[in-house]
Amino acid sequence: MKRILPAALALLLLAGCAAQAPTPASPSPAVENQNSALAAPVTEEDIYTLYETDGYQVQKLTPCGPDFLAEVSYGNDTDFTLLEWVFGSSGRRVQLTAMSQFTGYEILDSGQVRYTTNGLDSGTPWQGMPEEVTVRVLGDGNGVLVPGWTEIQEQRETVWLDPAQPLFIGASENGTPVFSDRYEQLYDARIDADGLSFSFIPNGDSTEKFYSFFPAVTTIPGFSTAFDPDSRVFTLRLYNTCLESGAPNSALNKNLDTMGYPKDLYPYSFPAGSLGRDSHFLTDVTIAQDGADVVVSAKLTEQAFRFTVESSNLGYDNIPSFRLIFREHHNDLDGRE
Repeated sequence: MKRILPAALALLLLAGCAAQAPTPASPSPAVENQNSALAAPVTEEDIYTLYETDGYQVQKLTPCGPDFLAEVSYGNDTDFTLLEWVFGSSGRRVQLTAMSQFTGYEILDSGQVRYTTNGLDSGTPWQGMPEEVTVRVLGDGNGVLVPGWTEIQEQRETVWLDPAQPLFIGASENGTPVFSDRYEQLYDARIDADGLSFSFIPNGDSTEKFYSFFPAVTTIPGFSTAFDPDSRVFTLRLYNTCLESGAPNSALNKNLDTMGYPKDLYPYSFPAGSLGRDSHFLTDVTIAQDGADVVVSAKLTEQAFRFTVESSNLGYDNIPSFRLIFREHHNDLDGRE
């Protein structure tokens, strides 16, 4: 990673339905939901022609009985694609996804698709967690049962990662981490029963750093993980984050309570060193300042088989937070060892 950071389910398919995996190629704008109908019965040639007329390209077209699953890109830009279901009986088109980078997808049933992504979306320059989603079209070729209601139903699965798999969450450009000009202060860090939790407030060293926290919506700092299998040391680096900031009688303390923060918040500090007693998954957990970043180090126990990330926001949406959650090996999820 460049240091410019900071920024089973194997269901029988219907006859004629086939699993597809897209070929990645540079980011493209998000496509709005397309509901215009084609003349029935719809042919493959009709679909290709319609999308080309609208400025899109069909990268893959998978028939499923009388219907089709279309993977669509914008123009010649195929880094980000979306999936749409096209009813052959009426030409009704239903957008199933946003413009994402898919790692795979398959048709489970008529109008039902399961897909996975790498966490990148064309709408936001942010690398998020990979996704596993099952989406189902509501209604039939004639539309939804209640006009105006949502056209799809989604079920999102928790994605569990191998600690040895490096993870980056944060601002990115075409999947490459970029430097972020948002500055954050660690508000709290603690060992949970199944992992670690963190929350954040603005850096109080200057007005500029304080307000960099609120460009549009508050969010967690960019971070990366690393794991040494020999020592079993797991490292979390929080970019552009500090353990202490602000000064006595800081002007930034004015009206903090109206923003959901405690009065006289600054100066604020979080102590470096041990985070406390060992847990089922973590031992020797420490936190320290390392240049512009905060680094958390822990030794994983043998029970720490997989982990995931959950994020949220506290207060008046001004205290972003996230949790690293670990779990043991699970025979149903991971197979028998």
